[in-house]
Amino acid sequence: MSNPDESIIQLLREIRAGQQEQIALYRETTQAALQAQQTALQAQLRSARLYRIVVAVGAVVMAGLICFLFTLST
Repeated sequence: MSNPDESIIQLLREIRAGQQEQIALYRETTQAALQAQQTALQAQLRSARLYRIVVAVGAVVMAGLICFLFTLST
């Protein structure tokens, strides 16, 4: 029969190995979440830039239309 101390040491090694696997999985998950956040942030910044361009172009078109309408009435 094996020595009880050896059994305890083996059990502790198995627990430590399980904890190391958990930590590795946690790191992978955290890294994937951070990457997803970065991707979402970049998409949001692109959308905001496009929105500003569309609003600016719309404002120019509206100003041009208003000027055109004023020139028609005179």
